[in-house]
Amino acid sequence: LQENPAMYLDELQEQLLTARNKDISLATISRATRRLGMTHKDISKTAAERNDLLRATWQAAYRDILAEYFVSLDESSIDDKTNQKMQG
Repeated sequence: LQENPAMYLDELQEQLLTARNKDISLATISRATRRLGMTHKDISKTAAERNDLLRATWQAAYRDILAEYFVSLDESSIDDKTNQKMQG
């Protein structure tokens, strides 16, 4: 999971079967990842932040633009229904 945090449980199940010859249920894998402190939200956040191919592609496409021209927007706490910031 550290190498591919976006891996689905069924993909992890398949890898365990291939590598260890162990057929483990999805429920067991889900419980194990929760016990390790890996919630769906944590995994999704990590996956979104660690897309090396996407990052490299973006950097190659925009490498000629000076950093001073970029603007960052934080939309993580916007409620789409009311369009108002709900937190922070």
